[in-house]
Amino acid sequence: HLGRKFFDIATAPDLAADALYRCRALSIWLTGLTEHLFGSDIIVFRLQSLLLHAANVGLIMFLGRFQPFRYRLTVPAAILWGFNERHHEAVIWYAALPEQLVFTFVLAGLLFWLSWGETGKTSAYCLSILSFLLALLSKEAAVVLCALLFIPVLFDFSRLRRAVIDSLHFVTISALFFFLNLDARDNHLHWNDGPFRLGWHFIPVMWHSSLRLLTVWGLAALAFLLATRNALNTRHLALALLWIPATLAPYSFVAYQPRVPSRHVYIASLGVALLLALAFDQLISRKRLLNGLFLSYILFNTSYVWFFKYDQFLQRGLVTEKLLEDTRQISERYGVRPVQVSCFPLAPEIAQLAIQERLQIPAEFVSVELNGSPSCGPVTVDAVLD
Repeated sequence: HLGRKFFDIATAPDLAADALYRCRALSIWLTGLTEHLFGSDIIVFRLQSLLLHAANVGLIMFLGRFQPFRYRLTVPAAILWGFNERHHEAVIWYAALPEQLVFTFVLAGLLFWLSWGETGKTSAYCLSILSFLLALLSKEAAVVLCALLFIPVLFDFSRLRRAVIDSLHFVTISALFFFLNLDARDNHLHWNDGPFRLGWHFIPVMWHSSLRLLTVWGLAALAFLLATRNALNTRHLALALLWIPATLAPYSFVAYQPRVPSRHVYIASLGVALLLALAFDQLISRKRLLNGLFLSYILFNTSYVWFFKYDQFLQRGLVTEKLLEDTRQISERYGVRPVQVSCFPLAPEIAQLAIQERLQIPAEFVSVELNGSPSCGPVTVDAVLD
Protein backbone atom coordinates (compact mmCIF):
# COMPACT_ATOMS: atom_id res chain seq x y z
CA HIS A 1 0.00 0.00 0.00
CA LEU A 2 2.78 2.45 0.92
CA GLY A 3 4.83 1.35 -2.08
CA ARG A 4 1.96 2.25 -4.39
CA LYS A 5 1.30 5.49 -2.57
CA PHE A 6 4.87 6.82 -2.63
CA PHE A 7 6.39 5.13 -5.70
CA ASP A 8 5.46 8.10 -7.88
CA ILE A 9 8.26 10.68 -7.70
CA ALA A 10 5.60 13.40 -7.44
CA THR A 11 4.76 12.14 -3.93
CA ALA A 12 8.36 12.63 -2.67
CA PRO A 13 7.47 15.87 -0.80
CA ASP A 14 4.64 14.05 1.01
CA LEU A 15 7.00 11.22 2.01
CA ALA A 16 9.64 13.71 3.15
CA ALA A 17 7.04 15.39 5.36
CA ASP A 18 6.07 12.09 6.99
CA ALA A 19 8.32 11.81 10.06
CA LEU A 20 7.88 8.04 10.38
CA TYR A 21 7.93 6.76 6.82
CA ARG A 22 10.67 9.01 5.47
CA CYS A 23 12.94 6.89 7.70
CA ARG A 24 11.72 3.82 5.78
CA ALA A 25 11.77 5.39 2.34
CA LEU A 26 14.10 2.81 0.77
CA SER A 27 11.91 -0.15 1.74
CA ILE A 28 8.82 1.69 0.47
CA TRP A 29 10.47 2.54 -2.87
CA LEU A 30 11.88 -0.98 -3.24
CA THR A 31 8.47 -2.50 -2.58
CA GLY A 32 6.84 -0.17 -5.10
CA LEU A 33 9.51 -0.91 -7.71
CA THR A 34 9.24 -4.67 -7.16
CA GLU A 35 5.48 -4.65 -7.66
CA HIS A 36 5.80 -2.33 -10.64
CA LEU A 37 8.26 -4.70 -12.36
CA PHE A 38 7.04 -8.12 -11.26
CA GLY A 39 3.52 -7.75 -9.91
CA SER A 40 2.30 -8.65 -6.44
CA ASP A 41 2.99 -12.41 -6.44
CA ILE A 42 4.16 -13.21 -2.90
CA ILE A 43 6.88 -15.53 -4.28
CA VAL A 44 8.64 -12.51 -5.79
CA PHE A 45 8.74 -10.70 -2.46
CA ARG A 46 9.91 -13.79 -0.59
CA LEU A 47 12.67 -14.35 -3.11
CA GLN A 48 13.72 -10.71 -2.89
CA SER A 49 13.93 -10.96 0.90
CA LEU A 50 16.01 -14.15 0.76
CA LEU A 51 18.37 -12.66 -1.82
CA LEU A 52 18.87 -9.55 0.31
CA HIS A 53 19.60 -11.75 3.32
CA ALA A 54 22.15 -13.69 1.25
CA ALA A 55 23.74 -10.40 0.15
CA ASN A 56 24.09 -9.41 3.81
CA VAL A 57 25.84 -12.72 4.47
CA GLY A 58 28.28 -11.77 1.72
CA LEU A 59 28.91 -8.36 3.28
CA ILE A 60 29.84 -10.02 6.58
CA MET A 61 32.29 -12.30 4.77
CA PHE A 62 33.83 -9.30 3.02
CA LEU A 63 34.70 -7.76 6.41
CA GLY A 64 37.55 -10.28 6.50
CA ARG A 65 39.43 -8.19 3.93
CA PHE A 66 40.15 -5.53 6.53
CA GLN A 67 41.96 -5.34 9.82
CA PRO A 68 41.13 -6.09 12.59
CA PHE A 69 38.89 -8.72 10.99
CA ARG A 70 40.12 -11.72 9.04
CA TYR A 71 38.41 -14.21 6.74
CA ARG A 72 39.05 -17.00 9.21
CA LEU A 73 36.64 -15.18 11.53
CA THR A 74 34.17 -13.52 9.16
CA VAL A 75 33.42 -16.47 6.84
CA PRO A 76 32.16 -18.79 9.63
CA ALA A 77 30.49 -15.83 11.37
CA ALA A 78 28.60 -15.01 8.17
CA ILE A 79 27.38 -18.58 7.71
CA LEU A 80 26.37 -18.93 11.37
CA TRP A 81 24.60 -15.56 11.27
CA GLY A 82 22.81 -16.49 8.06
CA PHE A 83 21.24 -19.55 9.70
CA ASN A 84 20.54 -17.95 13.08
CA GLU A 85 16.82 -18.24 13.82
CA ARG A 86 16.73 -15.38 16.35
CA HIS A 87 16.26 -12.75 13.65
CA HIS A 88 14.04 -14.89 11.41
CA GLU A 89 11.20 -12.34 11.49
CA ALA A 90 13.33 -9.78 9.63
CA VAL A 91 13.61 -12.22 6.71
CA ILE A 92 10.27 -14.06 6.77
CA TRP A 93 8.01 -11.04 7.38
CA TYR A 94 8.33 -8.80 4.33
CA ALA A 95 7.05 -5.77 6.25
CA ALA A 96 10.30 -5.97 8.25
CA LEU A 97 12.29 -5.17 5.08
CA PRO A 98 13.72 -1.98 6.72
CA GLU A 99 15.69 -4.21 9.13
CA GLN A 100 17.49 -5.92 6.26
CA LEU A 101 18.13 -2.69 4.39
CA VAL A 102 19.52 -0.84 7.40
CA PHE A 103 21.87 -3.79 8.00
CA THR A 104 23.00 -3.65 4.35
CA PHE A 105 23.93 0.01 4.46
CA VAL A 106 25.35 0.01 7.98
CA LEU A 107 27.69 -2.84 6.98
CA ALA A 108 28.50 -1.07 3.71
CA GLY A 109 29.28 2.10 5.66
CA LEU A 110 31.55 0.15 8.01
CA LEU A 111 33.35 -1.53 5.09
CA PHE A 112 34.05 1.81 3.39
CA TRP A 113 35.14 3.27 6.74
CA LEU A 114 37.64 0.44 7.24
CA SER A 115 38.87 0.99 3.67
CA TRP A 116 39.29 4.70 4.43
CA GLY A 117 41.34 3.82 7.52
CA GLU A 118 43.68 1.57 5.52
CA THR A 119 44.00 3.51 2.25
CA GLY A 120 43.20 7.10 3.21
CA LYS A 121 41.21 7.49 -0.02
CA THR A 122 38.69 10.33 0.15
CA SER A 123 36.35 8.34 -2.10
CA ALA A 124 36.08 5.61 0.53
CA TYR A 125 35.18 8.17 3.20
CA CYS A 126 32.55 9.77 0.95
CA LEU A 127 31.06 6.35 0.15
CA SER A 128 30.89 5.62 3.88
CA ILE A 129 28.94 8.85 4.41
CA LEU A 130 26.65 8.00 1.47
CA SER A 131 26.01 4.52 2.89
CA PHE A 132 25.15 6.11 6.23
CA LEU A 133 22.62 8.41 4.60
CA LEU A 134 21.02 5.46 2.80
CA ALA A 135 20.93 3.57 6.10
CA LEU A 136 19.09 6.51 7.69
CA LEU A 137 16.57 6.31 4.84
CA SER A 138 16.11 2.65 5.79
CA LYS A 139 15.50 2.96 9.53
CA GLU A 140 16.38 5.13 12.54
CA ALA A 141 18.63 2.39 13.95
CA ALA A 142 21.24 3.38 11.37
CA VAL A 143 22.77 5.62 14.06
CA VAL A 144 24.51 2.50 15.44
CA LEU A 145 27.13 3.02 12.74
CA CYS A 146 28.51 5.90 14.82
CA ALA A 147 29.47 3.38 17.51
CA LEU A 148 30.79 0.77 15.04
CA LEU A 149 33.20 3.33 13.56
CA PHE A 150 35.30 2.91 16.70
CA ILE A 151 35.93 -0.81 16.15
CA PRO A 152 39.54 -0.21 14.99
CA VAL A 153 40.20 1.64 18.25
CA LEU A 154 39.60 -1.60 20.18
CA PHE A 155 42.70 -3.02 18.52
CA ASP A 156 44.84 0.14 18.44
CA PHE A 157 44.08 2.80 21.05
CA SER A 158 46.43 5.25 19.32
CA ARG A 159 43.75 5.62 16.61
CA LEU A 160 41.23 7.12 19.04
CA ARG A 161 41.96 10.77 18.26
CA ARG A 162 41.70 10.25 14.51
CA ALA A 163 38.51 8.19 14.92
CA VAL A 164 36.88 10.98 16.95
CA ILE A 165 37.79 13.62 14.36
CA ASP A 166 36.84 11.52 11.33
CA SER A 167 33.52 10.48 12.85
CA LEU A 168 32.33 14.06 13.46
CA HIS A 169 30.42 14.17 10.18
CA PHE A 170 28.54 10.99 11.12
CA VAL A 171 27.75 12.26 14.61
CA THR A 172 26.58 15.63 13.25
CA ILE A 173 24.28 13.95 10.74
CA SER A 174 22.91 11.71 13.51
CA ALA A 175 22.24 14.68 15.79
CA LEU A 176 20.47 16.57 12.99
CA PHE A 177 18.46 13.45 12.17
CA PHE A 178 17.40 13.05 15.83
CA PHE A 179 16.35 16.68 16.27
CA LEU A 180 14.34 16.61 13.04
CA ASN A 181 12.62 13.51 14.38
CA LEU A 182 12.06 15.14 17.77
CA ASP A 183 10.70 18.31 16.18
CA ALA A 184 8.10 16.24 14.33
CA ARG A 185 7.07 14.17 17.36
CA ASP A 186 3.52 15.57 17.37
CA ASN A 187 2.95 14.01 13.94
CA HIS A 188 5.14 10.92 14.44
CA LEU A 189 3.17 7.72 15.03
CA HIS A 190 5.73 6.07 17.33
CA TRP A 191 6.00 9.13 19.57
CA ASN A 192 2.25 8.97 20.22
CA ASP A 193 0.98 5.38 19.97
CA GLY A 194 3.16 3.99 22.78
CA PRO A 195 5.44 1.28 21.29
CA PHE A 196 8.60 3.27 22.14
CA ARG A 197 9.39 5.83 24.80
CA LEU A 198 12.53 7.36 26.26
CA GLY A 199 13.33 6.15 29.78
CA TRP A 200 15.50 3.98 31.98
CA HIS A 201 13.42 0.93 31.18
CA PHE A 202 15.80 0.42 28.24
CA ILE A 203 18.36 -1.14 30.66
CA PRO A 204 16.27 -4.20 31.67
CA VAL A 205 14.96 -4.45 28.10
CA MET A 206 18.51 -4.57 26.76
CA TRP A 207 19.55 -7.09 29.43
CA HIS A 208 16.67 -9.48 28.72
CA SER A 209 17.06 -9.02 24.96
CA SER A 210 20.80 -9.75 25.10
CA LEU A 211 20.31 -12.95 27.10
CA ARG A 212 17.56 -14.10 24.75
CA LEU A 213 19.74 -13.27 21.79
CA LEU A 214 22.69 -15.29 23.08
CA THR A 215 20.61 -18.45 23.62
CA VAL A 216 22.28 -21.64 24.79
CA TRP A 217 24.67 -21.51 21.83
CA GLY A 218 26.04 -18.07 22.62
CA LEU A 219 26.28 -18.73 26.36
CA ALA A 220 28.08 -22.03 25.76
CA ALA A 221 30.49 -20.34 23.33
CA LEU A 222 31.18 -17.57 25.85
CA ALA A 223 31.85 -20.07 28.65
CA PHE A 224 34.16 -22.07 26.39
CA LEU A 225 36.09 -18.98 25.30
CA LEU A 226 36.56 -17.81 28.88
CA ALA A 227 37.83 -21.26 29.81
CA THR A 228 40.38 -21.19 26.95
CA ARG A 229 41.24 -17.50 27.18
CA ASN A 230 45.00 -18.09 27.09
CA ALA A 231 44.73 -18.98 23.39
CA LEU A 232 42.22 -16.24 22.59
CA ASN A 233 42.54 -12.73 21.25
CA THR A 234 40.56 -10.99 23.98
CA ARG A 235 40.01 -7.93 21.80
CA HIS A 236 38.06 -10.02 19.31
CA LEU A 237 36.01 -11.31 22.25
CA ALA A 238 35.43 -7.73 23.40
CA LEU A 239 34.33 -6.80 19.87
CA ALA A 240 31.76 -9.61 19.79
CA LEU A 241 30.39 -8.77 23.24
CA LEU A 242 30.28 -4.99 22.70
CA TRP A 243 28.63 -5.38 19.29
CA ILE A 244 25.43 -6.69 20.93
CA PRO A 245 24.55 -3.78 23.29
CA ALA A 246 25.88 -1.17 20.84
CA THR A 247 23.50 -2.31 18.10
CA LEU A 248 20.58 -3.17 20.41
CA ALA A 249 20.57 0.25 22.08
CA PRO A 250 18.23 2.09 19.65
CA TYR A 251 15.69 -0.73 19.88
CA SER A 252 15.77 -1.11 23.65
CA PHE A 253 13.36 1.76 24.27
CA VAL A 254 10.53 -0.56 23.27
CA ALA A 255 7.71 -0.11 25.80
CA TYR A 256 5.09 -2.74 24.95
CA GLN A 257 7.08 -5.83 25.96
CA PRO A 258 10.12 -6.66 28.16
CA ARG A 259 12.41 -7.49 25.22
CA VAL A 260 12.81 -6.38 21.62
CA PRO A 261 10.99 -8.32 18.87
CA SER A 262 13.03 -10.84 16.91
CA ARG A 263 13.13 -8.64 13.79
CA HIS A 264 14.95 -5.95 15.80
CA VAL A 265 17.96 -8.16 16.60
CA TYR A 266 18.95 -8.54 12.94
CA ILE A 267 22.06 -6.38 13.37
CA ALA A 268 22.81 -7.36 16.97
CA SER A 269 22.83 -11.10 16.25
CA LEU A 270 26.05 -10.63 14.31
CA GLY A 271 27.74 -10.21 17.70
CA VAL A 272 26.60 -13.70 18.66
CA ALA A 273 27.81 -15.06 15.31
CA LEU A 274 31.24 -13.54 15.94
CA LEU A 275 31.25 -15.13 19.38
CA LEU A 276 30.43 -18.55 17.91
CA ALA A 277 33.03 -18.11 15.15
CA LEU A 278 35.71 -17.42 17.80
CA ALA A 279 34.71 -20.56 19.69
CA PHE A 280 34.68 -22.65 16.52
CA ASP A 281 38.12 -21.30 15.63
CA GLN A 282 39.47 -22.70 18.90
CA LEU A 283 38.21 -26.13 17.80
CA ILE A 284 39.69 -25.99 14.29
CA SER A 285 42.09 -28.86 15.04
CA ARG A 286 39.25 -31.12 16.23
CA LYS A 287 37.48 -31.53 12.90
CA ARG A 288 34.93 -34.18 13.89
CA LEU A 289 33.74 -32.24 16.92
CA LEU A 290 33.66 -28.99 14.96
CA ASN A 291 31.67 -30.51 12.08
CA GLY A 292 29.25 -32.13 14.53
CA LEU A 293 28.65 -28.85 16.36
CA PHE A 294 28.19 -26.97 13.09
CA LEU A 295 25.62 -29.45 11.76
CA SER A 296 23.84 -29.44 15.12
CA TYR A 297 23.66 -25.65 15.00
CA ILE A 298 22.15 -25.67 11.49
CA LEU A 299 19.67 -28.40 12.41
CA PHE A 300 18.63 -26.65 15.63
CA ASN A 301 18.00 -23.28 14.00
CA THR A 302 16.19 -24.53 10.91
CA SER A 303 14.09 -26.96 12.97
CA TYR A 304 13.06 -24.18 15.37
CA VAL A 305 11.65 -22.12 12.52
CA TRP A 306 9.94 -25.05 10.76
CA PHE A 307 8.47 -26.87 13.76
CA PHE A 308 7.85 -24.08 16.29
CA LYS A 309 7.59 -20.68 14.61
CA TYR A 310 5.80 -21.93 11.47
CA ASP A 311 2.73 -22.96 13.48
CA GLN A 312 2.73 -19.55 15.18
CA PHE A 313 2.68 -17.84 11.78
CA LEU A 314 -0.28 -19.98 10.72
CA GLN A 315 -2.17 -19.23 13.92
CA ARG A 316 -1.60 -15.49 13.55
CA GLY A 317 -2.94 -15.62 10.02
CA LEU A 318 -6.07 -17.63 10.82
CA VAL A 319 -8.22 -14.65 11.78
CA THR A 320 -7.52 -12.90 8.48
CA GLU A 321 -7.94 -16.09 6.45
CA LYS A 322 -11.32 -16.76 8.09
CA LEU A 323 -12.37 -13.18 7.34
CA LEU A 324 -11.45 -13.67 3.68
CA GLU A 325 -13.28 -16.99 3.43
CA ASP A 326 -16.47 -15.56 4.97
CA THR A 327 -16.28 -12.51 2.70
CA ARG A 328 -15.74 -14.73 -0.35
CA GLN A 329 -18.89 -16.70 0.48
CA ILE A 330 -20.89 -13.49 0.85
CA SER A 331 -19.59 -12.23 -2.50
CA GLU A 332 -20.56 -15.50 -4.18
CA ARG A 333 -24.04 -15.18 -2.73
CA TYR A 334 -24.79 -11.46 -3.13
CA GLY A 335 -22.15 -10.28 -5.60
CA VAL A 336 -19.64 -7.49 -4.97
CA ARG A 337 -21.27 -5.14 -2.51
CA PRO A 338 -20.41 -3.29 0.73
CA VAL A 339 -19.64 -5.46 3.76
CA GLN A 340 -19.52 -4.78 7.50
CA VAL A 341 -16.71 -6.43 9.51
CA SER A 342 -17.16 -6.78 13.28
CA CYS A 343 -14.82 -7.90 16.08
CA PHE A 344 -11.71 -7.91 13.88
CA PRO A 345 -8.86 -8.03 16.45
CA LEU A 346 -6.20 -6.39 14.27
CA ALA A 347 -5.85 -2.93 12.75
CA PRO A 348 -8.87 -2.07 10.55
CA GLU A 349 -6.70 -1.30 7.52
CA ILE A 350 -5.44 -4.91 7.57
CA ALA A 351 -8.98 -6.17 6.99
CA GLN A 352 -9.60 -3.58 4.28
CA LEU A 353 -6.35 -4.23 2.43
CA ALA A 354 -6.68 -8.02 2.72
CA ILE A 355 -10.18 -7.99 1.23
CA GLN A 356 -9.15 -5.51 -1.44
CA GLU A 357 -6.03 -7.43 -2.50
CA ARG A 358 -7.27 -10.99 -2.24
CA LEU A 359 -10.89 -10.58 -3.32
CA GLN A 360 -10.68 -7.46 -5.50
CA ILE A 361 -13.37 -5.71 -3.46
CA PRO A 362 -12.79 -1.92 -3.29
CA ALA A 363 -11.56 -0.69 0.10
CA GLU A 364 -14.41 1.83 0.28
CA PHE A 365 -16.84 -1.13 0.25
CA VAL A 366 -15.35 -2.45 3.49
CA SER A 367 -16.43 -0.98 6.84
CA VAL A 368 -14.54 -2.29 9.87
CA GLU A 369 -15.92 -1.87 13.37
CA LEU A 370 -13.21 -1.19 15.95
CA ASN A 371 -12.72 -4.09 18.33
CA GLY A 372 -12.95 -2.11 21.57
CA SER A 373 -15.13 -4.45 23.61
CA PRO A 374 -13.56 -7.24 25.72
CA SER A 375 -16.73 -9.28 25.20
CA CYS A 376 -16.38 -9.16 21.44
CA GLY A 377 -16.56 -12.64 19.94
CA PRO A 378 -15.10 -14.15 16.76
CA VAL A 379 -14.70 -11.95 13.73
CA THR A 380 -17.86 -11.68 11.64
CA VAL A 381 -18.64 -10.20 8.25
CA ASP A 382 -22.07 -9.25 6.93
CA ALA A 383 -23.28 -7.96 3.59
CA VAL A 384 -24.84 -4.49 3.63
CA LEU A 385 -28.06 -5.08 1.70
CA ASP A 386 -29.67 -1.64 1.93
